[in-house]
Amino acid sequence: MRMDMGELVIEHEFSAPRSAVWAAFTEPEILAEWFGPQGWGVHVDTVEIEPRVGGVQKFVMHLLDDATQTSPVHATFTEVREHELMVTEDGPHEMTLNLVIEMRVELADCPTGTALRVIQGPLPAEVLEPSRTGWESSFNKLDRLFAKHL
Repeated sequence: MRMDMGELVIEHEFSAPRSAVWAAFTEPEILAEWFGPQGWGVHVDTVEIEPRVGGVQKFVMHLLDDATQTSPVHATFTEVREHELMVTEDGPHEMTLNLVIEMRVELADCPTGTALRVIQGPLPAEVLEPSRTGWESSFNKLDRLFAKHL
């Protein structure tokens, strides 16, 4: 059985400096406050992040209404340039026919603060739009967090 695969590319601008956006992805206490789409959360005690080549990125998202519904992340950093780029590999995953999913997080200055670009794949074609919706929901949560603290 052949599964159609694709790549998710999503861009978002934050009214925050690059150092703050970087911290949102690399500091457990901050990541736990925003990561996951609306209705999902991350317990800070599940978060382990070592933003260096060979370091781990681990945490467990859970459905707020049913903590037995989880989505674990267990990735390894393959490239890191502080405040600019982080690349992780997560997998292999059964849902992607045992492929490893790469995620690139690119940060750049822009007039409003920080331009973020996330590239994730390969992903099964049918999860591309739900993944995009999930990221957008997460970024809305992060926007609110920045508005409250910056």
